[in-house]
Amino acid sequence: SRAEHGKCFVSILSSHGEDGCIMDCQGQALKLTRIYKILSSERCPHLAGKPKIFFIQACRGNRFDDGIYLETDSAPEEDCFSHYLSIPENTAVMFSCSPGYVSFSNQWESMFLKALLEVLEGEERKLKVTKLMTWINWKVAFFCEAKGTGYKGNKEMPCFVTNMVEKVYPFKQDRECSDYPDHSNPTNTIQSSVHDAV
Repeated sequence: SRAEHGKCFVSILSSHGEDGCIMDCQGQALKLTRIYKILSSERCPHLAGKPKIFFIQACRGNRFDDGIYLETDSAPEEDCFSHYLSIPENTAVMFSCSPGYVSFSNQWESMFLKALLEVLEGEERKLKVTKLMTWINWKVAFFCEAKGTGYKGNKEMPCFVTNMVEKVYPFKQDRECSDYPDHSNPTNTIQSSVHDAV
């Protein structure tokens, strides 16, 4: 809380979860609103005025997405946005799945985090944060599908919410080297993933 930071703050949270909360290391539900408060300008003065970006890999319910195509003029209203009101100013939060649904991962990786890393290794990392998140949505929606007993064919749809008031390019700066392979072709990398568990 007293350390100096760069131009923006980026956090990746990965655990089990429910809508509006994530499980801590003891298996207790921790509300996302509490995390936002801990990182508020009042508690972390060095983060004051700096954009905050969260990538959250966790389930948000227990429903499964069969990936069906649906044409409709209207959709039923659900109260799934109430906890979004607590997101601090100048913040973007990206969830690995939609409200009420499970998020797929296995002992090696998750669909969402794999897509995130592939985007950060490609030229798309230079995009502003909202376009970068939209690119991740596209990768997961079109190239990820659960395989294995019990979940074969299930899909996952990430989503994000933002109240950014400026254009933010968090990963625009070039790096000299990388420990990751080239992922320029998403069909050759993500689509070959095997996800056996939730």
